[in-house]
Amino acid sequence: MARLVRPIAQFACRHPWALTTVGLGVALIGSLQPIAEAHKAITSKYNYTEHVFPILRDRCGRCHYPGGPTPMSLLTHQDAMPWAESMREQLVGQKMPPWYADPTGPAVRGGHYIPTRELDVLVTWATGGTPNGPIGNQTVPEVPPPAPWPGGPPDLQVKMTKPHELPVGMQEDQVDVTLPSGITEEKWVKAIDILPSDASLVRDVEVGVQNGPILGLWVPGHDAIAAPNGTGFRIAAGAVLTLKLHYKKSWMDEQNAKSEQTTVGLYFTDAPLSGKSIEALEVKGPDTGSKTDATSFAGVFKTGARLLALRPSFDQGYKEAVVEAVLPNNRRVTVMKFQAPQPLWYRRYWLQEPIELPAGTKLEVKALPAIVDEFAPPVQKRYPLQVSFDYVPQ
Repeated sequence: MARLVRPIAQFACRHPWALTTVGLGVALIGSLQPIAEAHKAITSKYNYTEHVFPILRDRCGRCHYPGGPTPMSLLTHQDAMPWAESMREQLVGQKMPPWYADPTGPAVRGGHYIPTRELDVLVTWATGGTPNGPIGNQTVPEVPPPAPWPGGPPDLQVKMTKPHELPVGMQEDQVDVTLPSGITEEKWVKAIDILPSDASLVRDVEVGVQNGPILGLWVPGHDAIAAPNGTGFRIAAGAVLTLKLHYKKSWMDEQNAKSEQTTVGLYFTDAPLSGKSIEALEVKGPDTGSKTDATSFAGVFKTGARLLALRPSFDQGYKEAVVEAVLPNNRRVTVMKFQAPQPLWYRRYWLQEPIELPAGTKLEVKALPAIVDEFAPPVQKRYPLQVSFDYVPQ
């Protein structure tokens, strides 16, 4: 119960408009009965057909569709209604959509936010009886699944040489794969994308070059974002690609054997005039950080840098994390803020506008752990606490 009440209260403090729905949500917890066992009075002024469906289609439909990465579709009233309470809990607890960049910080490309008004619609509908729609307008248009390559056909496709098997009894697995790229001359990569053979199985993929850069981090439902014009990752002829794949079966497939054979798509660009490839500076946090006290760690750019993107990874849940650049003259510049980040959904955040930083700039990370929930199941630690900074040396 505490796990559900606390995020609701936090949500209400930030959004006074939610006090009425929050109060209703808290009242519902006391019964601890499955939602299907009791009928809830219709109090919501919003219905699924007219108000909720367009939001779920546009904000959630890239993952929550039949046969998609999630075990449930939200694209019909019949599919979405049983998940209303879970939906409300995930939204109020800031767990969905899984996008940690704080919109009050510097702008980030490809942001996945739910605006306040749309959040109000979803929470009000979920706690207000989940009405379908007016009589005579009970259906919504069928939504086609996402295109295989949303950014268009890649310049090069490289497929795993054999499927990876998850036998009966194995729910989750992580595997490292190396793939010859087949590239016969130097190329510059601006973006990567992933095409799983089974969208329900692949949770995230890191694509890199052996002894070289990380080309991209893939998670379901997000379009490939290209490096800014005039930048890219240089890969040599004969390069070998490295894949770190995270597989996880949905609860519906736990007792089934599954297999998957991913295809990597590479998008090329012209060589930059500078001839300089995107490089990375890794700034690592403590191996055994405090679960309750703020953690701070830093790194330094030895040369001038044009900062393009950040790749944060978290070892536990945090209330917030702030990244600042401390210039040689001691002036501070906020680089990025992260809101309620979790040790999941490892991705690259591209800055809307690159930041020019002089040599000697210190990059300082401050992270405040979230309140520990004693009732929550333990989260598997998959990544260390660190932030990698992608930049072009100046």
